[in-house]
Amino acid sequence: MYGMYERNGDVLNLQMVLGLSSVDGIYGPVTRRAHIEYLGGPLAALAVFHPEVDYPVPASDTTLGELINRYFLPGDRAWARQVAFCESSAQTYDTESAVVSSALAVGWFQHLAKFWSERSEKAGVPGASPFDTEANVAVAAWLFYEGGGARHWNPSRTCWEEK
Repeated sequence: MYGMYERNGDVLNLQMVLGLSSVDGIYGPVTRRAHIEYLGGPLAALAVFHPEVDYPVPASDTTLGELINRYFLPGDRAWARQVAFCESSAQTYDTESAVVSSALAVGWFQHLAKFWSERSEKAGVPGASPFDTEANVAVAAWLFYEGGGARHWNPSRTCWEEK
């Protein structure tokens, strides 16, 4: 995997393989999008770049709403429901989430795969998959309360922040 805006000859070769009209050796948004699609989409790219992430994880009997109620304080639950909706179109009655974004963010709260192992361990669910619904919510709550608040979801802020 290349870092965003990384520039080198390997990226130049990748751009040629992908058939991009602009070949500049920079792994920017256009190259990344083409690369993800070339690999077969976000889920396939996740398997290539993060083979440690277990997929699929069976559906739970517990809904997103129940998990939010378990892990978030009452005053934060409406916010958590809105963030999950903004990040992955999650509904409170959902019992699974196989959503993977083009940034390789996973599940209801769109955890970046590259940070998952460290954060899930700190949140008390080491070895869990980000597709595991309870672990996905538990890590989101840990990030919110112990890891810097809502800033982790800033890209979708215009969707979830109170007006």
